[in-house]
Parts: sequence; structure tokens; C-alpha cells
Amino acid sequence: MSSIERAMEELKQEGVSGQRKLDNEAMDKKATIAGSYPDRNITKKCSFQAMLKHGGFLLPDMKDTVQLDEYRQIKRPLLINAFGKCAVREERANLVMITSSVAGEGKTYTTINLALSMAMERDTTVLIIDGDNIRASLTRSLGLDGSIGLIELLTDENFSVEDTIVKTDIPKLSVIPSGRVNAFSTELYASEKMQHLLKELAERYNDRIILFDSPPLLQTSQTKVLSHHAGQIMLVVEEGKTPLKAVVEAVGLLDHKKIIGTIINKRRYRSSGDYYGGYYGVPDKDQGKAS
Repeated sequence: MSSIERAMEELKQEGVSGQRKLDNEAMDKKATIAGSYPDRNITKKCSFQAMLKHGGFLLPDMKDTVQLDEYRQIKRPLLINAFGKCAVREERANLVMITSSVAGEGKTYTTINLALSMAMERDTTVLIIDGDNIRASLTRSLGLDGSIGLIELLTDENFSVEDTIVKTDIPKLSVIPSGRVNAFSTELYASEKMQHLLKELAERYNDRIILFDSPPLLQTSQTKVLSHHAGQIMLVVEEGKTPLKAVVEAVGLLDHKKIIGTIINKRRYRSSGDYYGGYYGVPDKDQGKAS
């Protein structure tokens, strides 16, 4: 064997040894987490497809439908604000908080459909974060109960972002579950660690849009705290149910320097272009209008 061949063989062995060391470290870390959190699952993948078939959601192979076109109208201003060259860029405009005035207005349903629509874009990856630690509707909808998630990221140094991101069977779409219920979630969401975490998530990839499914504004103090971290805020309003007073009160809790929009959900009669409710507090009067 020549000296060059011997050198190549040594490099190969070093590479195998190095990979084995990394694998062992990953196994040790997983064992440590499992020991500390015996009721937690480190889930790396989940199936959106099974849920979509029975929930009335957008499907990846769906042809042109009214619902598909509605979500195109909803997502387009959000994407322009986040990535458009001519848009007035709000800080962290790719971090979109989705909330409602009260529970039951279809906030989580809207978040999932909006994420699916955005994942159909050629140049966009989507990350959903379940920020509703009390109800965790999104986490339960995806069968991720018991999985580590956002709360663990904020309370345990053993966890990294990579440990909590769950890949789905929809290309370019991932989820961070809520994590275990925590009585101090409001304080955790208001913490400096939360601020650094969202900054990291928003800035790590320049093609990533983050949809933050948060609690209703009028039923918890968490959402007002979370709204300070988002660049765009969407308020889901159920037509014929949500009192105007509740909508006005909810909007009043938000910083009007942010980009704030409304989504009219469960609309019974639709005409062209009126599904998207409109914007409040937009920096530029022509920015963010639905077509």
C-alpha cells in the first residue's frame, strides 16, 4: 500500500470514528432527556396527510377551489410584507402571530390551512409553533401530545431547537409542539430567553416564515406578551358570532405600530375579494392589501 493510500485509509477511519462519536453523543443526550422526562416523546416526524383527509383542510394535490383561492389571497400580503422587495419591512415580519378575540373562532384551523398554502410556494419554508400552552389544539390535532416542545426550550438547557422541531410529511413544513402545560407560561413567554429564541428562529433561514398559533387575546394575558415578538399579527374573526365590541377590544390590546390584519372565518356568503377582512396599523397605506 502506497503512502497516499495509507493516508486515505487513515482519513476514512477517522471519519468513521468521528461519526460514531457523534452518534454516541446523540444517543447519550436522548437517554438523558428520556431519563429526566419519562413522559416526554422526542418525535421527529408526524403525518399531516392523515389529519387533512378528515378535517376539511387544504390538500397538497388540491386543484383550484374557492378555499384554495381564499388562502392565496390571505397569504400573499403576509409574504410580501415578510419578503417583498418593495414592502416596508417590519422587524421580524416573517414571524406571524395568529390569534382571535375569544376561543372557538377557528384560529388553529386557519393556522394549519395558511401554513399548507404557504408551503406550496416554491421559495418558502414554513414553521408552525404552538404557543397556546393551555389548550394546545394544534399539538393535539397532529397527535403530538406528550412531545417536547416550546416550554422545554424555555425551561431546560438540555434542549435545542433541533430537538423540538418535528418534520411533517408535507414538504417544507415543520412544527414545534407546545410542550408540557406550565403554570408560568406567561412569564416564560415574556422572558429574555423567549426573545432570543424567536429572534434565532426568525433570522436563521431567510426563506422561513413562522406562524405562531397563540391563545385568544381576551381570555389570557399570554397573547399580549407574545404579540411584542411578532412582526405581523392576524386576528381571526368568526362571522356572525364575534361581537364587534370584542374585536375592537382585542385590537386595542395590540401595538398599532405592528402590521395587524383580520381574517373573516366561517363566512356564509362570499363575494370576490372580500374574504380578507383588512389591515389595521399598517405603516404604508398601500401595503398588505388583498387583491
